[in-house]
Amino acid sequence: MPPAQPAQLFATQITEARYYYPGLPRAPRGLAVVCAGWEICRADYELDRRTFPWVVVELVVRGQGELEIDGRRFLLRPGALFCYGPTTTLRITSDPEHPFLKYFVGFSGPEAYRVTSRGALRRGEARQAVYPHELQEILDKLIAEGNRKAPASSLIANDYLRIFLLKLDECTEGSATGETSRGLDSYLRARAFLEENFLRLARTEEAAHELGMAPETLCRLFQHYSRTSPHQFVLRLRIDLAVHLLLGTNLLVKEVAEKVGFEDPFHFSRVFRKVQGVPPAAFQRLHRRDAV
Repeated sequence: MPPAQPAQLFATQITEARYYYPGLPRAPRGLAVVCAGWEICRADYELDRRTFPWVVVELVVRGQGELEIDGRRFLLRPGALFCYGPTTTLRITSDPEHPFLKYFVGFSGPEAYRVTSRGALRRGEARQAVYPHELQEILDKLIAEGNRKAPASSLIANDYLRIFLLKLDECTEGSATGETSRGLDSYLRARAFLEENFLRLARTEEAAHELGMAPETLCRLFQHYSRTSPHQFVLRLRIDLAVHLLLGTNLLVKEVAEKVGFEDPFHFSRVFRKVQGVPPAAFQRLHRRDAV
C-alpha cells in the first residue's frame, strides 16, 4: 500500500509552511522520519483527527489555543509539546487573536512506540518545554537537511530525530495545562512579549520596562529557561524572519536586513552567518538551487 500523499496528511488552514516529506521507508530500522515541517496557522485553524498513520510530536512555538487529546484538555501556548499516534484522537483549536506557529515530526519504525511509551513525553500526553528554542533548532536542522536531498540527507534527518527525542527529557517540565512554576510562567510571558514585539525593541532594558520587571530579572529568566539572553533571543527571531523572507520573497539581502531591524546590511550578514553558517546571499542561492 503506497504512503499517503502530503495533501492528505497536512492541515489546509495554513498561511505559510515548509515541509519535509520523504514518505514511508520500505523497511524502516529503528526510527525513520516520515514527515516533518512547520506551519503558520490561520486564525480559524481547527484540526480534528481520529487517527494518523504514524507517531507524531508537535511543538508550539508561537500562539495559543486548546488541545483535546484522548478526552483530556490542555492549554497550548509557546513551548507546549504533545504526542499522538494511530490510536490517538485529538482536536486542536487556535485562539483567533493568537494563531499558531508550530513544528511537527512524524516517524515510524520498530522503536517508534517504545520511545513514546516512556520518558518525559508519551503518546496521548502534553507537556511544557522549558528550552523550546533548543528543540526548534533541532527540527529546523532536520527539515533543512532533509530538503537538501543529498545522498545522506535522509540518514542525517533520522539522526536529528534521535537527537530531538533524546533532548525531550532534558527540555520538558510539568504539563501544558498551566501547572508550571511561577518562574516558568514569567519566562513564558516574557518570551511571548518578545515574540510579538521583537522588531521594535532595541534594548533589553526597554523590554524589561514594558514587562514591569528589572533587566537583571529578565536576563536571569532567559538564562535559566532558554540558556540564552533576551538580546540573543531577539536576534534569533529576526534571523528566523530573515530566513522566511529570503526563501519566500524576491527581496534583496539589504531589503531583508532593513525589514528585520538591521540598519547596516553588513552587520546583518555577519549575524546571519554566525547563526546559519553561511552569508544570507549564499543561503538564498543554495536553497533556491535545492528547490529546482
